[in-house]
Amino acid sequence: MFLERYRKSEFRFNWFRRSQRQNVLLRRIIDRVRNSLELKVVLQTAVDEIADILQLDCCSFFWYFHDTDRIQVICERNGLQGSSSTSPHHSVSNLGYFKMETLGELAAAIARAELIVQNGERSDSAVAPWLSRWLVLPHRKSAWTTPTIWGFTATAMVPLNTQDGSTGFIACFSKQPRRWLVSEIELLQSIAQHLEVAISQAQLYEQTQKQAQRERLVNQITAQTRRSFKLEEILQGAIAQLLKALQSDRCLVHLVEDPGESEQVQSSSGVSENSTARQSTSREKHLYEVCRPPFSPSVEDFDITGPITHWVIQNRIRVVISNVSADQRIGPHNREYQQAQIKSSLVVPVQTNKQLYAILYLNQCSQIRYWSKNDQTLAQAVADQLAISIQQAHLYAQTQQQAADSAAQARNLAETLHELRLTQTQLIQSEKMSSLGRMVAGVAHEINNPINFIFGNLPYVESHVEDLTRIVNAYQDCYPQPDAELQELAETVELEFILADLPRILDSMKAGADRIRQIVLSLRNFARLDEAQHKIVDIHEGIESSLLVLQSYIGNEIQIVRKYGKLPSVECYPQQLNQALMNILINAVEALNHWQGQEKATIAICTDVALDSSAERAIARIVITDNGPGIPYGVQSKIFDPFFTTKDVGQGTGLGLTISYQIVVNQHGGQLKFYSEPGLGAEFMIEIPISHPSAPDSQKLKEVIAAR
Repeated sequence: MFLERYRKSEFRFNWFRRSQRQNVLLRRIIDRVRNSLELKVVLQTAVDEIADILQLDCCSFFWYFHDTDRIQVICERNGLQGSSSTSPHHSVSNLGYFKMETLGELAAAIARAELIVQNGERSDSAVAPWLSRWLVLPHRKSAWTTPTIWGFTATAMVPLNTQDGSTGFIACFSKQPRRWLVSEIELLQSIAQHLEVAISQAQLYEQTQKQAQRERLVNQITAQTRRSFKLEEILQGAIAQLLKALQSDRCLVHLVEDPGESEQVQSSSGVSENSTARQSTSREKHLYEVCRPPFSPSVEDFDITGPITHWVIQNRIRVVISNVSADQRIGPHNREYQQAQIKSSLVVPVQTNKQLYAILYLNQCSQIRYWSKNDQTLAQAVADQLAISIQQAHLYAQTQQQAADSAAQARNLAETLHELRLTQTQLIQSEKMSSLGRMVAGVAHEINNPINFIFGNLPYVESHVEDLTRIVNAYQDCYPQPDAELQELAETVELEFILADLPRILDSMKAGADRIRQIVLSLRNFARLDEAQHKIVDIHEGIESSLLVLQSYIGNEIQIVRKYGKLPSVECYPQQLNQALMNILINAVEALNHWQGQEKATIAICTDVALDSSAERAIARIVITDNGPGIPYGVQSKIFDPFFTTKDVGQGTGLGLTISYQIVVNQHGGQLKFYSEPGLGAEFMIEIPISHPSAPDSQKLKEVIAAR
């Protein structure tokens, strides 16, 4: 009796000591666990403490997912601290996802969230009656066998449930058979109860942090959209931030092309050979990707008509793929996914009001990833904000395009109005020159008729005068002593002077008539009304005719220096070219008339033949130089502008050089250049091709002028 009482007393004392020690250990673990609000730190701390206290070979924590029927080992502690060199501190890591099949007969108990205690001994007698209330093992028809998990013999798994409905397990492992004590199981259950509270707090903190991260990311995208409407900048920044936030390996956004635009591009191309170039252009414009090293960009291999892309476009819902090789839409031998090394994918449509703008791809390449609800929520929030940003960018682009179109239309209208004014002025000027040409031609014609009459009769007059002179001389020889009356008449009319002066008068008449005839020819050459508009002419004749018309305007105060080279006949529009020469000469004369220089006013005209290296053709070059005041630097860029003039109001139209430029450049395909230094005169150079292989005829030119 005394021995029995002693044993009961000793049992109560030992239980009390174990209870006190258990409370101390529990308090120690709880204090360490509560030092952090980060879930991974909380779980790792609990695992480390349990492994040290119970002297375990391995202790881990894993979550059980009902929807995918898998477990995920979050953290673990392998080996014993302070172990000998023969017992390694770390063994093979079991972190990651595992199918329930790998847990063998314990899978059903894990799915039911039950306590599992396995000693690892082969005999049923090893299961003590006091342990039966915790032991959960599946029923067996055969004899007892010891199942092993990841190479461990003894196992104790304590479940815990969180407020969000998740199921977790504290898993204790031993490589050798181990009889778990009641105090150890009670300690694990107590730790699990307190850990549930710590996990709930950590999850709440984590949710708050993730919500703040999500809002911060969305706010960054919103702020970036407000700073700039450049779509490429917005998309690149958003996917880079999302890649960093979710720790994925690839993040790609695909701007979905408008089907109507795509059909229009295809119908406009019409040639299958252009499909490659069109796809390349589409890839550059509609795909943006960021990736984490060591993975390289996969834009070039991206299939914009791939199965997942097609499925999202058709269904407009999110696609969550944990294992792409097991997805029937992709298949295990998809070349695109193999080249990009994609193992898991999260695909989110970017849309607003059923309008699909883009597709967001998050890809994991380093390992299979089971996308959490938070991952999906964050990706969806970014996709929603991107949809708004893309919509705003499109609206901004449309507004900018409309503004650009309106500005272009306004510029076109202004240019058209300017061209109409210029054309109207040119027509008026051309009509003036045409009227002047007709007047000059009429005057030349009217002068030409009497001059031809005079010039044609002068030989006869000369012949008759010679005959009369011979007769008078013969009479004088025959009658050397005329009567007094004839002698007086001969002295009165100064017969000797008349006979000597009459041939000189005839010579003067011939020279004057010839001069008038040359003037008439020059006037006709200037007018060119009796010739075709486009023909081969002598440029020197045009220069001389222009100088002849301006002879009275030039006067004797201005010296004309001619340095003509060996210039062949040039195919041109003579009347228009003469007009250009006259405009330049008039400007030179007016500049010299208003210039009080120390040297005599001089206009030099030089001609030669040069080679146009750019067009590989011969050109005729006419250089007109004066030593007048020159052209100020401030107006040199405007001298060919229509209606620009430095003359006083009413003294110039500002079209002389403009028309000359149009004639030389547009009509003859040449160049009109100038060089001037203020105070040193000005030099104008006309370069026109000697021949025009495709010169338009006069009728076509008239049609062009009329159309303008």
